This record gives sequence, structure tokens and C-alpha cells, in this order.
Amino acid sequence: NELSSTIAVFSVNKDLIRAINTATSNGESLDRFRGASTLTLIQSINTIPNAFPKKLNTCGRLCLHKSGRFVLVSNRGHQSIAILRVKEHGPNKGHLATVGYFHTRGETPRHFKFDNSGQYLIVANQDTDNLSVFNFNQCSGEIKFTGNEYRVPSPNFVCCCPLHDNDEGGNFSSEVSDVSDTISENGSTILTTTDNKIKLQDDLSKALAEVERLRTQISLMSS
Repeated sequence: NELSSTIAVFSVNKDLIRAINTATSNGESLDRFRGASTLTLIQSINTIPNAFPKKLNTCGRLCLHKSGRFVLVSNRGHQSIAILRVKEHGPNKGHLATVGYFHTRGETPRHFKFDNSGQYLIVANQDTDNLSVFNFNQCSGEIKFTGNEYRVPSPNFVCCCPLHDNDEGGNFSSEVSDVSDTISENGSTILTTTDNKIKLQDDLSKALAEVERLRTQISLMSS
């Protein structure tokens, strides 16, 4: 909840969902489900410490770690990432417990994202024009600053893209040649194999050039 700096946790009534789906598939009336809810609020938990005024903070992005064991949310105002652990056992299964609040090394953490391995967290601090990289402890849920920080003007979105070397690019290009012509119903050609291959190769060349440019910038920043 952006303005109240809280996370609401709901339980899902799967039996009710299945019953509604079955009734819908059979063309039955849904009147008997009127007033019934598939969601039940089971918890509301703060994303910032109790001592910090909620009027000075708004929540940004929320995400679930790929392990399914941790929930993260950014705090714009408190300048932190709140990390919460998902309880996996006991009567409070599915509830959240606070791991901690971690400063983002900047202001207004607009967006953040894990790399593909789930071991690194990249945070975009919009108002201080920087990206900060953190190690993520997949056992405890804590993060630790790696020392890597990059200047980016007003970052508001992080996207992790796989890199391909030239050999892989060559394999990609060879795959393009296997694409057959696409023909519409009226018989006119929409996109020929040759046109498609040229376009994809051009897009690939531009992407590789951009990767090299970024690598050069990162190398200069690190030196």
C-alpha cells in the first residue's frame, strides 16, 4: 500500500475459485457466490520502522525473490529496501516477518531488480542519479553493499539482460535463415525470409554495439 507504507497479505480460497470456475464453465448461475470473497486479509505489516513518520514515505516497487522465501519493497523517503521473510511453517504460515531495513546508498529508490542468479540486487536511486549493487544472502535475506555504484541520470527502471558473445550471435543469425515466409490469408507476402533475416541481423548488430558501449563506460567508471 503505497501511501500507508504497509504490505497487505491475503489468503486465497482456492476451493471457492474452483467452484466459481466450474459453475462458469457449466453455464450455471453465480448468484450463490454473491457476497463470497476469494481473498481474506490475514496480515498488514509496515515497510518502515515504527519511529519513522509514514507521511514522509511512500512505497515503490514490491517483488518476491525467485526462491519464494522473501518479499522486498522499496521505501521512497526512508530511502531503504525493506526485506521480509515468508513464514513457511506453523500456524502463521504465509505471514511475513521483518528481516530488516537496508539503506539504498541514494535517495528515492524508484525501482530495483535481482539479477538472473538471485544473488545480486540492483537498486535505482532516482533523485541521486545512481545505481547501487548489493549482495543478497539467500539464507538470511540480508543485503550487503558490494562497493559497486554507477552514475545514471534519474534511473527509474532496472532490467537485467543476458549478454551474448559474437559466436552466439553467429548462431543466432544462422537460426534466422530457417525462418519461412509468412503469408497472409489473401496470399500477399507479409514478411519474407530475407527481409526478416536482414532486420534481425541489423537489430543484433545494434544491440551488440550498445553492449560494447556500456562495457566501455563501466570500465571507465571502475578505473
